[in-house]
This record gives sequence, C-alpha cells and structure tokens, in this order.
Amino acid sequence: MSRRESVKEGVGGSFFSRMVNRPATNATSMALMWGLAWLIVGIILCWYLDLVPTSMFGYTWGAVSLLWNTALGLVMWVSSTVLFYGVALMFNRRVSVTELFGRMLFAHWPVTMMLLPAVVGDKVAYSTFMSHPTVVFEQSPLYAVLMAIFSLVVLVWYLYWGYSAFSKSVSKSGARVFGAYVVAFVLSFLLSHYTLDAVYAGIG
Repeated sequence: MSRRESVKEGVGGSFFSRMVNRPATNATSMALMWGLAWLIVGIILCWYLDLVPTSMFGYTWGAVSLLWNTALGLVMWVSSTVLFYGVALMFNRRVSVTELFGRMLFAHWPVTMMLLPAVVGDKVAYSTFMSHPTVVFEQSPLYAVLMAIFSLVVLVWYLYWGYSAFSKSVSKSGARVFGAYVVAFVLSFLLSHYTLDAVYAGIG
C-alpha cells in the first residue's frame, strides 16, 4: 500500500470514527448547541406537517400551534433525559447536568429523521403507521415493511448514540453502565410517553 493510500485510509477511518462517536467527541457546548438546533428543526417540521411527538421516539397526527409544538419539544427533551441523569449519578456523583442533557439531546437528533417519510410521502399513512402499525400492515404491507425497517435503523442509531453520550457524561463504560443505560432508556421512553399524554389531556 502506498503512503498516499495509507493517509487516505487513515483520514477516512478517522472521519468515520468521529461520526460514529460524535455524541462523545463533541465539546459539551457544541453538543448542546447542535442538539438544540436539531430540536428546533424537529419542532418546526412537526408544526408544518401537523404532527406531534408521542414519546422520545415517535410522532403522530396533531395540529397544534408553533408555541405548543415548542412546549411539547421541551417537555419531550426533559422527560426523556431526567431519568438518565438520575442513573448517571449512581456512577458519577459529579456528572454535569449541562453535559448530560446536552449530549443526550444531541444523541436524540437521529429521531428527527423519523419525520422524513412524512416530508416526502403520505402523511396519513405515516401517522397511521406511527399510531397503529398493524392497520397499515393490513392495508399496505410494502409501506409498512419499509417503515418498520427504517424505524429499526433509526432506533439502533439512536440507541448507540445515546449510549455514547451517556458513557461520555459519566466518564465510565462497560457492561454495568450499558445495562443501566438500557434500563434507563426503556423507563425514559415510558416516562416521556405518559408525560406527553398528560400534556395532551391538559390541552384537550
């Protein structure tokens, strides 16, 4: 292998490594800034598409004002992160609130990609799949399968980035940290879902 090829491979590998571990390699301020930027993008898209978040992973039909969409985005962020902070304290009592919330918000931005099928496709089919996937599997199997695959890819991406952000925030890694992260992820999903449900009940 020539020296030029080695350099190219090194640069390519380094770039890929940085992208894969972006939630951990970003500075805390950059993670928070880009996380907020993508949160704003998601809020505007939800408002434009008449969608609302159902949890930290998922959207459904819901026409509300831009102000309410902003409030829902903030509620989703806090409710989906607060349990991670509680778990993080078990591993490192000096964990920074700003760092953990910022990195976890940055790690959440792949979920914004879940809005892409609604942008380029049928909003009704999309909303139906997100709320009642079995109905779409009966009516349009191909669309349902493609959406299921797309959702799985985004979920795996989100899980990995979330763990990278969590591990960096607590300055620890390993099986115990990963196990605690997975438990916190499931509980955070439920907390964000029920918290948003409570907000929607209040709006109604």
